[in-house]
Amino acid sequence: MRLVGASRWYTQLPFILEAALAGLIGALLAVGGLVLTKVLFVDRTLSGPIKAGIIPPVDWGQIALISPIIAGAGVGLAGVAAYVTLRLYVRL
Repeated sequence: MRLVGASRWYTQLPFILEAALAGLIGALLAVGGLVLTKVLFVDRTLSGPIKAGIIPPVDWGQIALISPIIAGAGVGLAGVAAYVTLRLYVRL
């Protein structure tokens, strides 16, 4: 495509978007694991030490606060990694 006049961004953008989508899916799986861990492990298994004051409680507000950060980091890191990889290994 570069040989017939397409820009570098036009040829690389689909791959960068694919990596960003994969990063978003990974981030959603990570947030799901975080929620599942809170429900199954923190609320059930650690309820005794939390009530005794040994371990601080984890509430839903903290999970809601960290979830967008996880999603942004997943998408950003995957996009940057795809861009750098394409710049290093695709020579046209």
